[in-house]
Amino acid sequence: MSKLQARNEAVVNASAAKIWALITDIAVLHKVNPGVISASGRMDKQGETRICQIDNKGRKGTMTEKLIEMVPEKKTVWTIESDTMGMSKMLKDTRFVFNLEKLAENKTKVVSETYYQPANLIAKIMNGVMMKKMIGKAQKEILGNIKALTERQVS
Repeated sequence: MSKLQARNEAVVNASAAKIWALITDIAVLHKVNPGVISASGRMDKQGETRICQIDNKGRKGTMTEKLIEMVPEKKTVWTIESDTMGMSKMLKDTRFVFNLEKLAENKTKVVSETYYQPANLIAKIMNGVMMKKMIGKAQKEILGNIKALTERQVS
């Protein structure tokens, strides 16, 4: 069973529909997630996969993820199917979750959660020392990008 490793949230001055349109649009994933160079596939239908070309501080690779749960305008859950960077060897039962909660007509709470289990002792040590912090930092950046991209469209 996956364990919650990192959680961040932001209140965005945009409708859940506008945020949903952004987080399910493969064409803008690189603007939302700073580690993604480019992406292909679909992000708007449960069961679909996306393939992301990643650049993690100069370390490049590919990550294939599957959308395993989707509740329109409320929730997405992605898991890693395979990757060339070793993430799937270090982490098992990964879940990358977005939850949207409508607070008002143009105000939405966006929660980013990352679940996984370290796959071995080295991964467990690395998780405690740096991985949780890195993932939390990435979540904050992604939420900031969602906020900036959707609030800019509202005005």
